[in-house]
Amino acid sequence: MKSPSWIDAHCHLASDKFKDDLSQVLERSQQVGVTGWVQGGVDPVDWDRQKELKILWGKRFITSFGLHPWWVATASASVLNQGFKQLEESLPQSDALGELGLDFGQKHDFNRPQQADAFKRQLELAKRYPKPLILHIVKAHPEALDILKSMGPFPKGGIVHSFSGSYEIAQDYSKLGLLISVGGAITQDGYFGLKKAIPLLSLPQIVVETDSPDQVPKLKEAGERNEPKHLVGIAETIARLKGVTTQDVLDQSTRNLEKLFGLI
Repeated sequence: MKSPSWIDAHCHLASDKFKDDLSQVLERSQQVGVTGWVQGGVDPVDWDRQKELKILWGKRFITSFGLHPWWVATASASVLNQGFKQLEESLPQSDALGELGLDFGQKHDFNRPQQADAFKRQLELAKRYPKPLILHIVKAHPEALDILKSMGPFPKGGIVHSFSGSYEIAQDYSKLGLLISVGGAITQDGYFGLKKAIPLLSLPQIVVETDSPDQVPKLKEAGERNEPKHLVGIAETIARLKGVTTQDVLDQSTRNLEKLFGLI
């Protein structure tokens, strides 16, 4: 039987939290069959590190360059403009555009106009440099959907990273050609809207992520830092909710991602 070759739909392998043992982290990932990793871009420093890692890990290390809404919300006008200049210069080298979006969650709910403006500016770049989108949307689904609908279509599609909303919201994103990326939240207590949505969504609509090193899932084997190897445990939880096998979930998620990024 062919060994599995699954893809983590969202992680941050360029993070400083992995700087001392990334090779071992990816070795553990590969041992459980997770051999591809979609990145979430944060800022120009992060993009440079991704470029280095792409050289080391090859085409299944999927780069994504974007200005993260947390970075956007705290940047001065001059820093933001310089970031956009660097993004436009670097984007042709990237596999995807993101993370981009809106974060109106409790910790990051400030500078909403600047977040919205940067979101729109990055979507304009997606028109000039067509790439799949890696979207970061927290407590801002109505606002984000309004912007996406007004500025679309985005024929390269994309991913709504770390989705924890309702079935109805998921369907709104699906109608725009976007995949629903489910992470460790599905293993946690609560998140009832997401848990109700999962059985109603079809596997071709869903991809599975870890968001490593963040969002540690509630799994027996999980420590204090999340890793791509936990993708399997997250998929097991999704599989139980859907009444399918873990392999079904991971195989279809990987097919969805391979199609999105032109790997097949």
